[in-house]
Amino acid sequence: MIPAGFILARVGAEGDPASFVELRREGEREGRGVRCDLAAISLRGGRAEARGMPVAKAVGDARTVVDATAGLLGDAFLLAAAGFRVTAIERSPVVHALAADGLERARRDPRLAALIEDRLELVHADARQWLEERIGTDAAPDAVVIDPMFPPKRKKSALPRKEMAVLREVVGSDLDAAELLGVARRCARIRVALKRGDDAGELAEPEWTVGGTTVRYDAWRGGGSGASA
Repeated sequence: MIPAGFILARVGAEGDPASFVELRREGEREGRGVRCDLAAISLRGGRAEARGMPVAKAVGDARTVVDATAGLLGDAFLLAAAGFRVTAIERSPVVHALAADGLERARRDPRLAALIEDRLELVHADARQWLEERIGTDAAPDAVVIDPMFPPKRKKSALPRKEMAVLREVVGSDLDAAELLGVARRCARIRVALKRGDDAGELAEPEWTVGGTTVRYDAWRGGGSGASA
C-alpha cells in the first residue's frame, strides 16, 4: 500500500482535534509531510466566492458532480461549497486515506462544515469502473470533473509544489486519463470538464474552454441531456 521510503502516520493522539494523518518521507520530521488540509482553502466570501471559481463555472448548471480524480479534495471542496452535490472518487489507497482524514476533520470544523454541509461524499474506487457502471442510469451524474496527474514537463521554470511532487512520486502519472475522459463523456448527463495547466496541450479537442489564472478547463457536452455551454 505505502511505497518504500514513505510513512503514512497520524501526528498527535487519536481523538485529539489537532491530530492529522500525513504522508512523509522516511527520516522527515513529524508534522512536515503532506496532508489534506481543507482549512487552508480561503473562502471568506462563502458560497458566492466558491461559485465564482473556475471549477464551478466549468460544471455550469449541473446539480450532481463527480470529481473523478479527487486527490486531496481541493476541487471537490470548492464544488461542495458552491452548492453542488459532489462524489469525490480516489483510487489510490494512500491518497484516499489522507483525503478521508481531511474530510473528517473538516466536518468537525464549524466553519468548514457549514460550507459543505452534507454535499461531499468520498469514495475509494477506480473512477473508470464507477462511471461505467452508471452510464444511462438514474445514478449518472450531471457533470464529471477530471484533474489527471500528468508526467512532469522536461523543462520547468520552477519546482512543483511539495504536495504535487510527493503525490506524483507515490501515485505516478495517470496514463489512462484518455480512457477516463472517454468513460466520463459517455456517463455525464450535461458536461465533462478536464483541468489542465494553462500552457498544457489538449488531451482531446474540447468543445469549449473555461479559463482561469493558471489553469483552464477543457469542456465537452455529456452523453445525457446535451445541455448547451
